[in-house]
Amino acid sequence: MDIVWQLRQQSERADAQESRLARFILANLDANVQTTMEGLAAQAGVSQEVLRRFAASAGCRDLDDFLHQVRKAGQQQDVAFIDVIRQRQASLSQQEKRVAEAILSDTTFAASATIEQLAGRAEVSAATITRFARSMGCEDIRDLRMRLARAPQVRHPPAIAPLEAISQALTQQFALAERATWTRAAETLRKARSVLLIGASGPQTPLVAEVHQRLHRLGLAIAWIQDDNLLSMTLSRLQPDDVLFILAPDVVNSHVLSAVHHATIQKTPVIALCPSTLDLASQADIWLPLPVAKNTRRYGILFALDQLETTLLGQPNP
Repeated sequence: MDIVWQLRQQSERADAQESRLARFILANLDANVQTTMEGLAAQAGVSQEVLRRFAASAGCRDLDDFLHQVRKAGQQQDVAFIDVIRQRQASLSQQEKRVAEAILSDTTFAASATIEQLAGRAEVSAATITRFARSMGCEDIRDLRMRLARAPQVRHPPAIAPLEAISQALTQQFALAERATWTRAAETLRKARSVLLIGASGPQTPLVAEVHQRLHRLGLAIAWIQDDNLLSMTLSRLQPDDVLFILAPDVVNSHVLSAVHHATIQKTPVIALCPSTLDLASQADIWLPLPVAKNTRRYGILFALDQLETTLLGQPNP
């Protein structure tokens, strides 16, 4: 039974109450998924007897069958909502695409996350989440969550097993840089008077901390600057015998661009650990590659650290 077609037919009936009921259900189809008979009648402003007559005239066995058909239609509409997000991805801004990717990769999380949590997962601002919700036809983040929560959770098996995907990504990463590149990076770090480490924030912060800890244990004079004001002061004192080490697994913000600009002026070598998709890869003096596949980059960072550590341990102290 196509309940939506039945509702449209009933909305044109001469009976004012049944016509009003049909129009109300059609206008609020996505809000009726969890409704009851009493609630639906009250919201539409009709009696339960009108609702019973309406269900019978729509071809339903009883009210339970009618409500089941209405709920099913509402769920199907929300499946279409997920499809709308997929279809509109190509036309979204770069920031909104990140929101779409975060939602589609974990709809269950997105349906219950706060605006701050979703913004953190997508690595965008809360304002971007609001803009995304409105561009998808939702009033606000609450409306977006409601639409996502009502959509059936469909799980698709990955095209490539996770371990195989990681293995392929690391193999490609290894092929992107020659051994001489890792040796040059290690020599530059070992000879540096000091190493200034800057990089990703938010969910990626623990990875930067791992880079700092591993390189510090190797005896490098490395400083990890997280405060923007302190970073500005530190950049102004860079010298040619220092090194700017940048970890950028996903994006390059204005502070990183400013740091590269200062290092260029001061003739300070820049080592960048980032994917080839970022312009930073060509701007750095030494580029150390990360995998192109976003979900494998954290493994790529650990692989790069192992490469640097092995090379540094094989070099004599200056």
